[in-house]
Amino acid sequence: MTLTADALTVLTSMAQQTTLRYALNLIACGRVIARKRKSEQVDVEDLRRAYTYFMDEKRSVQWLKEQQGSLVFDEAGVGAEEMDTD
Repeated sequence: MTLTADALTVLTSMAQQTTLRYALNLIACGRVIARKRKSEQVDVEDLRRAYTYFMDEKRSVQWLKEQQGSLVFDEAGVGAEEMDTD
């Protein structure tokens, strides 16, 4: 499996903005997406699609803040401030 030059540039940028672990997971997911379209190369569109499937830590926290009050654990009396986020 190889990455196109543009995909490598995008991936490098993503790794700088998020984490190396997240970027590596995008490569793995991008590889599956590329295989599905019968390509040996992961391109920018594969990474973009993978990006929509999986959230990095910052986007996850933002989503949780937006959903605060509408999640199931709120009904049980457990607030977001009581959850262990470590």
